[in-house]
Amino acid sequence: MSKGRVWITGGGTGIGKELAKIFCNNGYNVIISGRRKEKLLDVARHNKKKIFPFKHDVSNLKETSAVAKKIIKKFKSIDLLILNAAIYSPGSLKEISPVNAKKVIDINLIGAINCLPTIVNMMKREKKGHIMFISSPAGYRGMPGAGLYGVTKSGLTFLAETLKIELEQFNIKIQVVHPGFVKTPMTDKNTFSMPFLMSPEDAARKIFSKIHSNNFEIYFPKILLIPMKILSFFPYKLYFFLIKKFIKLPG
Repeated sequence: MSKGRVWITGGGTGIGKELAKIFCNNGYNVIISGRRKEKLLDVARHNKKKIFPFKHDVSNLKETSAVAKKIIKKFKSIDLLILNAAIYSPGSLKEISPVNAKKVIDINLIGAINCLPTIVNMMKREKKGHIMFISSPAGYRGMPGAGLYGVTKSGLTFLAETLKIELEQFNIKIQVVHPGFVKTPMTDKNTFSMPFLMSPEDAARKIFSKIHSNNFEIYFPKILLIPMKILSFFPYKLYFFLIKKFIKLPG
């Protein structure tokens, strides 16, 4: 018997792929979605009886709404929605390409919002549910080099915080994940040293270990994230001074 039904967006690679395997291995029915069908099918080969791929682009509202309805029709309900789909666009914000900005925002932020209406309405009717946002500490505060990725992750964390307050009355649990550097095709773009770099398998295990906790925020590794969290409490004047003093600004 299945322990529950989990929908993971961006389930074809990285953290999403490894989470799909872990949930499957622990008795869950796992729905994975993403833009690249071949990646989804590769993950589904792990266990075709427990992992179900759906191709769609989260930035396309019509596609995403249709897929959400198909999933609910097939599985009757979703116990946990993990909003993981994202693209990575680091770099300076001094010269912003509106075309690139729209692409990043549409996938990282609007994409998550597009997944919500059908699932949230279902959870509100059932008076239960669980939604997890995979965000990033890049969204804690303005950070040189974090680029549009940081902008969208800041928005995603804000969205999770707001929904935590608004949906609690419907017994809907909200969590947000702030992982450190995880080795994926996205972080392979980085040209700087990434301290405490971890594998997507390790990151997925840490996330899975906290899904039944009462923690709103899941963050790791603490040795990297705690100093960043402390910085987020500093007054602007001190924060800007320290950032400019200790972090190399993009050219």
